[in-house]
Amino acid sequence: MLDSALVYILLLTGVAVGWLLGSRFSTQSRKSDVPDWIPSIDHLLSQNNDKTVEQFLSVEELDEDAIDLLLKLGRSLREKGELDRATHLHQKLFARPDLERSALQAIQMELALDYSSAGLLDRAEKIFRQLGESKGRFSDQALIHLIELLEEEGEWHSILDIYAQHKLPPQTGAARRASHAACEMAEKALKKKDFQQVLEFCRQALKINSSCARAYVIQGNMAFGQKEYNEAIRCYLKASDLDQQSIIRTLEPMAKAFREIQDSAGLKEHLSKQWDATRYVPALVTCVESLLEDGKGDEATEGLLNELSKAPSNQGFMALAELVISQRQSLDKSQLIVVYDILKRIVSSEPKYHCAHCGFKAQEPYWRCPSCKEWSTVKAYIPQSPEAKITL
Repeated sequence: MLDSALVYILLLTGVAVGWLLGSRFSTQSRKSDVPDWIPSIDHLLSQNNDKTVEQFLSVEELDEDAIDLLLKLGRSLREKGELDRATHLHQKLFARPDLERSALQAIQMELALDYSSAGLLDRAEKIFRQLGESKGRFSDQALIHLIELLEEEGEWHSILDIYAQHKLPPQTGAARRASHAACEMAEKALKKKDFQQVLEFCRQALKINSSCARAYVIQGNMAFGQKEYNEAIRCYLKASDLDQQSIIRTLEPMAKAFREIQDSAGLKEHLSKQWDATRYVPALVTCVESLLEDGKGDEATEGLLNELSKAPSNQGFMALAELVISQRQSLDKSQLIVVYDILKRIVSSEPKYHCAHCGFKAQEPYWRCPSCKEWSTVKAYIPQSPEAKITL
């Protein structure tokens, strides 16, 4: 009985040892197909090193680390402008029959970006669409790239279709892009004087993105063109509530609309708020002009001086000079002191030195540029006149 048990135990032990040896042999045979060396990106990026890359690509089996390294290599080549090498690398990788679906999709994404950078937009669009429909981990990213590509081509309807068909996460910024696509269609309709279409596209833009100030700017422009000045002002003010920077696009027609309805007080109140919120100098200048129209030249000068003393700028100082000259005003001693202080603060804010290598502006004459780290490149900063810039 004991002999039988001993034989049985020895038999089990032999089977276990054989299984372990077989498993180890199998693992070693698989690893033998994988390179026991992983080259660095710098090594693979070096010139005339295509043979090393081809050797790496010809390995019978690539693990995740090797694929990740090759994808990084491809991105580096594309960023360096070597699109032919990047495309060749990704095409060779994509042709391999042994890769998993997730790896193939990652390669497709890089290949589409290669095509897009090379101007092969049809090929890039096709791949982005395929990935977008795949519902894989690259689908959202591919759809955003597709939308960006369609923006370059002006395919605004297609962008709206994509947004309607796919629920893209808010963090992708798809809603903002789609709302601007609707606004682009509204702008086209406005040029054709198809006012019903303008309203429909603006409503669509606001439905997609309730914070789309541009939709209200377009509606304001439409109302202004139809001499509906109160409606134009309402739309412009709504746009300002959503985005204070919309003033840079609405200032001129909005000021005209206020003047048309003879609401000088309302214009000055709004412009004062805009100046406080944005420090947009043309808004301050327009407010000053409104005071001049009311025959309040002295008040306009004093107000402009006070505001520029809080936020000095070249543009504001020029507006002040033009005001004094046009109104033939003479400044008293206290006002001249304020002007001197404004000018002094403007000059002190200008850079004294700049790096001739990277353009970095500085207040100190560094020997080594803090930005590009080059030596002896920091020179005296000499502002160029507009004529000199045009000549260059």
